[in-house]
Amino acid sequence: MATLVDNPALSEQAVEAIVARYDEPAWLAEERRAALRSYQAQPFPTPRDERWRYTQLKRFALDGLPLVDAPAGPEVSERIRMRITDSDAEGVLVHKGSQVVHREASIAEQGVIFTDLRSALRDHEELVREHLYSVVNAGHGKYAALNAALWQNGTFVYVPRDVEVALPLGAFTSADRGGVGLGRTLVVVGPNAKVTYLDEYTCEPFDEHLFYDAATEIVLADGAKLRYVSLQNWSRNVAHMNTLRAHVGRDARLESLTVSLGADAARAEVECRLDGPGAESEMLGLYFADEGQHFNQYTLQHHAADHAHSDLLFKGALRDASSAVYSGVIVVDPGAQKTDAYQTNRNLLLDADSEAVSIPQLEIGANDVRCSHGSTTGPVPEDQRFYLMSRGLSPEVAEHVLVTGFLYEVMSRVTLPKVAQYVERVVQAKLGVPGVKEKL
Repeated sequence: MATLVDNPALSEQAVEAIVARYDEPAWLAEERRAALRSYQAQPFPTPRDERWRYTQLKRFALDGLPLVDAPAGPEVSERIRMRITDSDAEGVLVHKGSQVVHREASIAEQGVIFTDLRSALRDHEELVREHLYSVVNAGHGKYAALNAALWQNGTFVYVPRDVEVALPLGAFTSADRGGVGLGRTLVVVGPNAKVTYLDEYTCEPFDEHLFYDAATEIVLADGAKLRYVSLQNWSRNVAHMNTLRAHVGRDARLESLTVSLGADAARAEVECRLDGPGAESEMLGLYFADEGQHFNQYTLQHHAADHAHSDLLFKGALRDASSAVYSGVIVVDPGAQKTDAYQTNRNLLLDADSEAVSIPQLEIGANDVRCSHGSTTGPVPEDQRFYLMSRGLSPEVAEHVLVTGFLYEVMSRVTLPKVAQYVERVVQAKLGVPGVKEKL
């Protein structure tokens, strides 16, 4: 049984050093101290925990890693520059370590705030204080508590009432050294406002091991609309943990896409709480693992109000003795009548050595609902592969066609063409399609 051990670098001294370095307000210092106590009191997950039952826990170990607090190199890699150009973003931040190494914003809409979390604390403290830790906090698990205690920077997005941001906003998180890195994102969308936000993690390869612990809080007021993309394409020396939670108000809509392509191991916890009648959530997920990668997804569709709708579709392909775990649950509270909720996970195995585990679940507390869940896992049908090869396609191209077709159901629902094109390029590179160089 995998047993994780604590890291002495993640201590009270580390919290106090962050508080002193940034001269943080007293309320935030107390939140950090309380979160660290919660982190220290909580055990690491074990295979006995249902949510972590099939996770390869040793890949998410923290021991022996220093806290990333040294100044990062100021350079923005060519990979990031290309991604900025491809994103069509109206505002861009690039994080490396605890620093912002690139910033550009040409936001025309009145009252929109798009900045790093440090600057937001300085310039908009009351707004940050109102929402920080309201959605993701120390009560949401060991790694969420660690992030709440020791994050050093992140991104803050605020869109006021009735404002629609025409072009996407985007934050790119990079790294150039190993250790334990922690970043935080806070997105607040006011009543009847609308925005698209891209949250991307990528870097050039480097020698040391990095454990990156991310937390994302999303607050959607009544009638708000958000398209949110989390795209993870770290280099293979990285283990990635991301806790994403959203609170969705009355008649608000969240469209989320979670993509896992890079890293040695990655776990995404994607949770949505539908707090008001008429709230909607579309949760899409896509992952493609190769060369022994391990991807782990946990999802929660929490229906706390009546007449709400959620639809989840996660699809993944695996090859080269890689593995994936999907565990998801739809929870319908008593009184959340007329709930309409769907959950689907599908996995495609490209060789006999890869493995996928899928555990969809329902917890229904109301009696007038429509809920369904299901999953499938299986190999590529050999007759389809043979048919394509008999028409002159090489084995590599035939496999690319089959994988692309399998993932198309997700990609066809992505309303951001540049994101879909980039994901397809990475998938092509992992499949060995000649002339494609997006793989790390």
